[in-house]
Amino acid sequence: MRRASLVFYLGVLLASLALAYFTWVAEPKSSGDGIPAFRCKKGDLVRLTYAAGDRTVTFSKKKSRYSEEASWWIEAVPFSGASAAETVEAAGGDVPGEVTAGAPGDGADGPAAERSDVQEEDSSEETAGIVVFKANERLQESLDKFCPWLVFRSLGIPGAEKREEFGLTESAETLILEQPSGPRTFRVGGTTFGPRDRYVADAETGDVFLAGGQDLRDLLRPEVRFMERALHAFKAEDVARIKVRARAREKELIREGSESGRDHGWADSRSPGETQDLYRNWIRRLFALRPTEYVRPTTGEEAGGCVAPAGSTQELNVTFHGPVREMGFLTLYRERAEKEDTAYFACSEHTEILVKVPRTQAETLLKDLEDLLPD
Repeated sequence: MRRASLVFYLGVLLASLALAYFTWVAEPKSSGDGIPAFRCKKGDLVRLTYAAGDRTVTFSKKKSRYSEEASWWIEAVPFSGASAAETVEAAGGDVPGEVTAGAPGDGADGPAAERSDVQEEDSSEETAGIVVFKANERLQESLDKFCPWLVFRSLGIPGAEKREEFGLTESAETLILEQPSGPRTFRVGGTTFGPRDRYVADAETGDVFLAGGQDLRDLLRPEVRFMERALHAFKAEDVARIKVRARAREKELIREGSESGRDHGWADSRSPGETQDLYRNWIRRLFALRPTEYVRPTTGEEAGGCVAPAGSTQELNVTFHGPVREMGFLTLYRERAEKEDTAYFACSEHTEILVKVPRTQAETLLKDLEDLLPD
């Protein structure tokens, strides 16, 4: 009888240990099983700042002066040991600030005109290593996981010993989630075994939660997953006319099509109906151009926009037109230095600030201009 009781209690103990283990480390089967650590409606998040490791990354919405539409921008600042809020404030607050893409169109002040202003070099140690770029559409899906922020477990308000066990006592990692009503700060603590989830503490209430670690890790290195790699939001087939300018030469190309809507190619507007493979191939290469990195705007009132980088010349300007209105533009710059690793930069209505583009692609476009725009 005593042996049966011992086996019974041993079974209860093992079952309790198993239940405790799965309670602490198992993830819910769906996000609907999560517990809200931060309540907000999907799409209400206007800013997110995560300070961890060697950098502080800020995600914020900015309105384009070209399209008037709001887009997500990302800024990564080398971590100085300050809090997230202090690091963001030291970097100048909202970055890139009011983006100045320049006025559209063919006027003297627009990006289609020759620009004499240049971007000043910013060699300050305080701004060295800061990265700024526009985010792609994938970012919104990741940020929606934080609004509302559904976590695995709520651990209540633990004592000092438990907080230390969760890695929250000495942690310098902070996550700030901001909606129109104001910000909410969380301290990010230690990592669990296995799935490497994280303990987080609400700085306002003291409540501690177990949150998904992968969602936080995605925020720290956003260059790979979230950088916008397109120069335009529209597609080549949406364009009806293209104006090409290179120094004193220019040409307008028009799309030719049949009554059935099938594309027949591109022709010179002065010779409609005479399509050429030269035009079609050049436009194809034009739309294949992609940014490799964004050039951080200089500080000051005139920061950002399509401003020629210091020591460069404008080599090409293109404006894109739909059936009734202008759709966008592209300006291409080249370093003045004659060297093998000469850099090329571009700016468009979609990038809104200067970007670096592949040298081989840029040089191919410019080389073909000799045939496209003969003297």
